[in-house]
Parts: sequence; C-alpha cells; structure tokens
Amino acid sequence: MVKRKKKQYLAGHQRSWIWGRNAVTEILEAAKWPMIELFLADDLPQEALTAAQQQGRALGADVTATTRERLRELCGATEHQGYLARMGPYPYATWNEVMAEAANAGSPPFYLVLDAIRDPHNFGAIVRSAAALNATAVIIGVEEQSPVNNHVARASAGAVNRIPILQSNSIAEALTYLQERETLCAAADQRGNILCWEYDFNRPVALVMGNESAGVRPELRERCPHRIAIPGSGKTDSLNVAAAGATLLYEAMRQRAG
Repeated sequence: MVKRKKKQYLAGHQRSWIWGRNAVTEILEAAKWPMIELFLADDLPQEALTAAQQQGRALGADVTATTRERLRELCGATEHQGYLARMGPYPYATWNEVMAEAANAGSPPFYLVLDAIRDPHNFGAIVRSAAALNATAVIIGVEEQSPVNNHVARASAGAVNRIPILQSNSIAEALTYLQERETLCAAADQRGNILCWEYDFNRPVALVMGNESAGVRPELRERCPHRIAIPGSGKTDSLNVAAAGATLLYEAMRQRAG
C-alpha cells in the first residue's frame, strides 16, 4: 500500500494565520474578511482585550484568551504582539462591487491591474500604495500571481481590507470588460514612449503592471495602446515593481488633484 503524502497548505489556504496587532485589528475593524478563530494574549490591556473579543465574536469567530507562548506555538513567530487570527478565504470583490466603487468615486476610475506579481511582499506593498493613493480597485489574475494571504496582508499594513481586490481567471478578459466600459488600458513599460507625467490620467484608466523579471506579458501589452515609462537617471535599469507602482499611482493622484 502506498502511503499518501499529507497535503501541505499554502498561505492562501483557508487555514492561513495572520498575526500582529495592526494586521489583526485592521481586519476586526473592517469586518470584511471572515475570521474563523481569534487568539489574544491574556495579558493585553483590559480595554484592548475586551474590544478585540467583542469584535471577533461579532465576526462569528471563536475567541480565546491564552498565553503569549501559546500564540507563538500556533503561528511560529514571536512578533505576534498578542494578536493571532485564523482566517477564512479572502473575500475578493465582484465586478458589481468594483463598478459600484467606481460610480461612487467622484473622479474617473483608476484600476491597477497586476500581471503575475509572484512576490507577496511586493503585492502587499502595491496594495498599500493603491489604497493610500486613491486607486479604485486592484485587479489580479490567477496564473503565477500571489493570492491575498497572510504575507500580503502584513506587507499591505492592512490595506487589503480597505480597497477592492478582484481576482479574475483571465487578465485579458478583465481588460476587455473594462474597455467595453470606456476605460483606456495602458501598460507600464520602461521602454514605453510616453513619460508618466505626459500621460493624461484624468479619464478612466486601467494601468497594467507586470513582474520585474518579465514585465507585462506580450499578449496583454498588445491590448494596451499606451505604454507608460518612468524616467530615471540611468544608474539602474528600472524600479522595483512596488516602487514603480507607487510612483505611477502618485502621478495619477497628482494630476487628478489639479
């Protein structure tokens, strides 16, 4: 008889753990991401402990106050700060929710479309910038793309709870959907012929960004009539994708602010 190997859960699986005061309290306050269990250090200040317990129960989580050592055993980290949550699947936004967000934005929608961003820390940093710099939504694919998981949540400083993130089975189909709704598609491309401050962001735009090794895939780049570049000093080839994302998001916000 062949013994079957036990399946190893990925960080994006429903048994994903998130720890740290800011990361967990952001989830509790947003009341968006389903929480299965909440473990709190029993030596937290009473007011903070009571508030977290009440918020966790309101989300339907099983809430336990226990020792910090027990929290360390569960998550394998010492920097939990007395807060540890076992999360359900991340609630990706639907197209209806994204379109409602766009309709209520008060300015032309700006969608950040990520093509195969594998590194969860880069993904989280991009989401953090997108939330801070008024993007309408972040759109990701499935193929070679980090899901929203504990690493992404921590790298985003909780921003995964503050901006819609839509996961599409096909980035190409997502771009078609947006183009049918009068959205212009542009690709971040260091060899592009339009400098970022020359591009008009005062209109509905979907900006596609690829990973650092390959950039935006050719089949997606072909769907984007505009190629936007960030000028540099030439001392290095290009910016990290998270830094490039923040730069382009800031330029879009600057233009829209007038």
